[in-house]
Amino acid sequence: MSSDTKRKPMSRRRLAIYIILGCIPLVLAFFLFRGAMSYIGEKTFQHYISIFNDHFGIFALAFYIWITDTFILPLSPMFAFPMLVQYGPFKAILASSAASALGGISAYYIGRLLVKIPLVNRSALTAHEKWGATIDKYGVGFVLIASIFPLPFSAICMAAGVMKLSSHQVALVSLTRVVRMAIYYFIFAS
Repeated sequence: MSSDTKRKPMSRRRLAIYIILGCIPLVLAFFLFRGAMSYIGEKTFQHYISIFNDHFGIFALAFYIWITDTFILPLSPMFAFPMLVQYGPFKAILASSAASALGGISAYYIGRLLVKIPLVNRSALTAHEKWGATIDKYGVGFVLIASIFPLPFSAICMAAGVMKLSSHQVALVSLTRVVRMAIYYFIFAS
């Protein structure tokens, strides 16, 4: 491929536009969920929360968060927080952050497995040819942004695995999920 046909790395402005556009549906989903909880009524909702917690407890909630951050699902870890707030900030944030970070790491390794599929491998090679400089420069940073802001964390971690970014850096950046889990906790605790 000649140097004339190579594409330039994505500009910061364009990347910022993609991030903003990616956040809009997730922010809307959050407010829709919050509105639905208000509509149901606190007394009814608390009744169902107590039934769930009596039978399953914090480990089931952590398992749910791990599943939602491992696989690309139309679910969010924030759905567990109305039930997690009863455990107090330390336990709730620790359990949810650990489960979420493990989910991101699991999604990364699923991506490493997916790249063994020929179609996915060809797509990854094509993407790396087109945007390799941008991926190498901003890839882990994008995982960091997804870990804190409302972006599809599992999908981005999976893409990081497909693009073979550093597993150590992705694991380290996944630990910043504590910020997002703390934000969720304090929103629902208020």
